[in-house]
Parts: sequence; C-alpha cells; structure tokens
Amino acid sequence: MLTYDNIKIISTRTDDDYYDEKKRKHIKYKHPKITKKTLFDGNVFDLGELYTAMKFATDQDNYNEISVNFNIKQEY
Repeated sequence: MLTYDNIKIISTRTDDDYYDEKKRKHIKYKHPKITKKTLFDGNVFDLGELYTAMKFATDQDNYNEISVNFNIKQEY
C-alpha cells in the first residue's frame, strides 16, 4: 500500500499592477507582487484522499497557479 507524506499544496498569485482610485488608472509595480498561500499541509493514506485534497484546493482557489509537492512511501 502506498502512503503520501509531507503533502504541500501551495497557491501562488502574481500581481503586476493595481488600480489607483485617486488617479483613476492602473499603476504597474516596480517588481511583481507574489503572494503564496498554503492550502493543504499534511499526510494522506491512499490515492483517493490525495485526489480529494487536490480537488478541494483547486475548487477553493481556481484562478491562481497551484503547486503540489509530496513524498511517496510503500508500506507492507
């Protein structure tokens, strides 16, 4: 049986500009503003639970880039 350990699902949002109400125009940032948010951090014991965690993360934050990192371990 396979277990999935140290799962990290991270959402990354990049903003290049913002709207200024006083000037009534978009202003570009000097450097892009990058916001990272951890959506899931933990362990699961089968592929179905891993799929459920990834599906929940994409439903929760579907417009941003999402990355998934994990380790696989086989148990007898």
